[in-house]
Amino acid sequence: MLNLEQATLKKLVIHRIGNKALEDGIKISEEEVAMSEQVFDMLGQTLLTPFFKEDLLYNLYHESDVQMNEMHTISKKFFEEEDEFMQYSAKIANMLYNLMINPKLKGGELWVGRFSNIVIGDEAVDALGLFFLDRKKNFIRLFGNETGYAIETDQGYDPSDYLNGCLICNTEAENGYLMRMYGKSKGADYKLWTDEFLILKQNEDDYFHTQMALSMCREFVVEKMPEEFEMQRPDQADLLNKSYDYFKENDSFDVKHFSDEVIDQPEVKESFNAFSQKFGRENGVNLQSEIPVNEKAVKKLSRVFKSVIKLDKNFHVYVHGNRQMIGRGFDPEKEMHFYQLYFKEEN
Repeated sequence: MLNLEQATLKKLVIHRIGNKALEDGIKISEEEVAMSEQVFDMLGQTLLTPFFKEDLLYNLYHESDVQMNEMHTISKKFFEEEDEFMQYSAKIANMLYNLMINPKLKGGELWVGRFSNIVIGDEAVDALGLFFLDRKKNFIRLFGNETGYAIETDQGYDPSDYLNGCLICNTEAENGYLMRMYGKSKGADYKLWTDEFLILKQNEDDYFHTQMALSMCREFVVEKMPEEFEMQRPDQADLLNKSYDYFKENDSFDVKHFSDEVIDQPEVKESFNAFSQKFGRENGVNLQSEIPVNEKAVKKLSRVFKSVIKLDKNFHVYVHGNRQMIGRGFDPEKEMHFYQLYFKEEN
């Protein structure tokens, strides 16, 4: 949905952001970074590199009205008044500095950029890019001459190795703009960006709905079913596999179709249908109507659908399918449970 391959960096300014709690101060630049067109092109793609690995989209958010989100207000002005680039970049820098009140947060440079040619669907839009770099790296310079080389060391930033970054695209303003977020870590600095500086919620696209449907199905099998019904772990593992296979094999998810295809017993179907409605209410999402299945979301969540039976501290049994090939019993002499596994070849 979001294509960055043709994106270009048009403007860039860098502000120094210290830790306010430690009285490090803030340094607002008075002019844009001067670069050749060639460097602009190279730097723009380098800054966007981490976003190519991200799948999730977000929106700026406010519990009452998105218009009350401060970053939304600044972004709107940023896109409407292109000539005031420096003014709004300074507002953003001051906004971040005023939130740097945790003494453990490290200061750094905030890079503010304006990008063009961000393709969303069949539309090309501009974007506001924010990148926070806090760690310089050592590098070497080589100087060649007729007889060999000389080396000097220096320090500088790798523009693709920033701590936090976001790209706010000039589309869907009424919903909080469409944006992508990157965080090198998920610590206090990341929480500052997502919960205070930007204030984000995940965009409710196909990826989001597939993610929620998968989570609902897993929660029902792993948590709800054992509460209501007697079931052995191999049966639970088998149902987990069938649930995940449903998403791999179908282009869309429908609660009724899922229960008909995956669940056999009528009473379990009834329980699942009731659970799906409760899950939707509690999470503020409608999963009762048909939703397209997003392949990337299915692959991303494959790890939580691993069917593993843990036996004391001795064995882990991974169940990939065919419930008939595993049996469970009890040995009265040893007073211990056991599993029987049937197979044709040992690899």
